[in-house]
Amino acid sequence: MSKGYLFLIGGANSALIYKRMFELAGGKENSRIAIISSGGLHHRNAINDYEDYFVNELGLKKENLWLVPLTITGDIETPITNEGVWKDSVYHKELAEKIIDYNIIFFADGDQRLYIDALKKNNIESPLLLAIEGVYQNGGIIAGAGAGTNVLCKNSIAGGRSEEALLSRVVSNEETDDGVKLLILSGLGLIDNIIFDTHFETRGRLGRLSDAAVLTNNKFGIGISEKTAVILNPDLTTEVIGYGSVLLVDLNKARFLNKPGKQLHIRDINVTLLTHGDKYNLITKQFFPFTGKESIINIPYFDANDYHVSLNVFKEYETSQILINYMLDNEAKDVIALMDYDRAYSHGDVSSFIRFVETDETQSWFRKLELEGAPDELNSYSGTNVLLDVIPLKYIKDNHKPRQFNAVMFGVESNLLVVVYDNTVSLPVIGAKVLISDVNDRLIFKKSTDRYGRSYIRKIFKAGEEYTIRISFDGEEKTTSFTFEPDMTGICLS
Repeated sequence: MSKGYLFLIGGANSALIYKRMFELAGGKENSRIAIISSGGLHHRNAINDYEDYFVNELGLKKENLWLVPLTITGDIETPITNEGVWKDSVYHKELAEKIIDYNIIFFADGDQRLYIDALKKNNIESPLLLAIEGVYQNGGIIAGAGAGTNVLCKNSIAGGRSEEALLSRVVSNEETDDGVKLLILSGLGLIDNIIFDTHFETRGRLGRLSDAAVLTNNKFGIGISEKTAVILNPDLTTEVIGYGSVLLVDLNKARFLNKPGKQLHIRDINVTLLTHGDKYNLITKQFFPFTGKESIINIPYFDANDYHVSLNVFKEYETSQILINYMLDNEAKDVIALMDYDRAYSHGDVSSFIRFVETDETQSWFRKLELEGAPDELNSYSGTNVLLDVIPLKYIKDNHKPRQFNAVMFGVESNLLVVVYDNTVSLPVIGAKVLISDVNDRLIFKKSTDRYGRSYIRKIFKAGEEYTIRISFDGEEKTTSFTFEPDMTGICLS
């Protein structure tokens, strides 16, 4: 276990975050920061911006700041001056010896692939990286922002979108990277068993974080929003600083249902939502809400009737809105969140969806919070022990009928859950009739959907046998046959 701290920023500058970093280093007077930037950021404007921000805005002594001369050969954005010296700087003994005099090593946002190519090319640690590890082991702070955060763990998410990640469109080398598929590279390796992702809420990265954690056999994934930071303490307690949210996914007790190389199908990922001041210990699984937060688990504010199905779980801020407005501060117990229903592009009839589920152990907290730099009070929520399922989905489309409602059906262990919803405003359809017949066309189930648009069908199915489902509402009917299997993947009648 390290004696130092990881200071992980989700992206974008914030004085509130950097002031906390200086406090952790023993105060501004004692803070000595070495800034490392990937090749694309090491142009003259970036250098001036960092010097101006840390020195002139935050009041750090100029002599306490060092811009480490690191770059990649052939980077067109790097000043020509001294490139011949810089290109192999990670192997210079003088730089490695100098960096150990700094108690903060800061990796700027940029391109993690360039960091890896410079500091750990061909998976071989450079002298400079070994010296940085020494700073960390001796109690120093290793900080990152954006890509500078992603690259610090053993496995680094280097690109890709959530949709493609869940459809098993994954690459592991830059030659086949198209900017869309999930790209995972070997990171700098300062921490193991955790994978990070940044710009988390604005870029809808829940899908790629979850799949990346599974593919790399990491037990935890931490998604960090912009202007928000996670401090990882030596005892593996996380602390959140900033204006946004942090989502922690815990795969320790998850059930893996998909075959290797196939679409991700996983149940019971444990999800924790953290905001400013919250702490969570990754070893003991203890959660410590920020001072003044009060439990709201039994006094939900929102009415569950106003929402049940999300038509695009990966749009901006949708993940936190689902967790807050439709789970933690709502009467609803589960939410179906489709992956790409209202997106301009399509993957044909193959997709995925995410289900969030409250349990008897789910807890939630709330307080109004004033933070330096925020124009208004923040609604600060926290939540623990929400379960997340990622389930493959196949669309069965009937273009010959009016599109008044859609229905999603999938297996929950040995049962079947049907959710009927209005396909234009994502509201549940109450009172839709659900009928199920066996292979002999014998009616074995008949019931209407409840206030959440659900029909939960228990203990009538046999694995491997075929059934027919008919759903009708307001003169429209949808029908399909299916073979039931425990924890069967999803079907969307649209």
